[in-house]
Amino acid sequence: MWGFNFGLFTLRQLREDFQFLKEIIKEFFQCIDIVDKLNKFDEFEIKGWEIWLQVEFAIFMHNHARISQVEREVRYEFDKRSSKDKNICSIDFMIRQKNKHSSIPLEIKQHKNISHCIRYMFKDMEKYEKIRGSKITTERFLWCLGIHPTPKDEFYLNRLICENKFREIHPDYIFSKNIEGTSFSFTLI
Repeated sequence: MWGFNFGLFTLRQLREDFQFLKEIIKEFFQCIDIVDKLNKFDEFEIKGWEIWLQVEFAIFMHNHARISQVEREVRYEFDKRSSKDKNICSIDFMIRQKNKHSSIPLEIKQHKNISHCIRYMFKDMEKYEKIRGSKITTERFLWCLGIHPTPKDEFYLNRLICENKFREIHPDYIFSKNIEGTSFSFTLI
């Protein structure tokens, strides 16, 4: 998926993490109050609601039966060999499922332009790779969730992903879905 040499355990964990995240994200976007707010943002052309989304998602996860711990804005040092300009970055979420020993890192992006949203998601993936290996508290892979207007067709979204990716991403680990009752979609990579 990301150009790494996977062992059997890692591939299984990757599939399980992807399935878990898909399920909780779909569940989150079925919440009536979230759908109502998204429609208000669209109606009043409100921009910059990424932090609101992260806070709502954090509350949702703190109350979720399948999640034992949620950390937000977890700070890490960059590997100085990979990043000359910055020393520290933050990961939006570290999500620990019940009965799991490590957390799933998740970055969230929101943009009114689909292309910008996808591009920023991939920039976050690149950022994660610059974190000093010894400082990472999980062996799990970073996932990115983007919320953007629903594309007119699936091929447009696929083209954007192919144009912006910095390495191969297996199509089995890309999921996009319209948020029912809104003009928005979410994409998980």
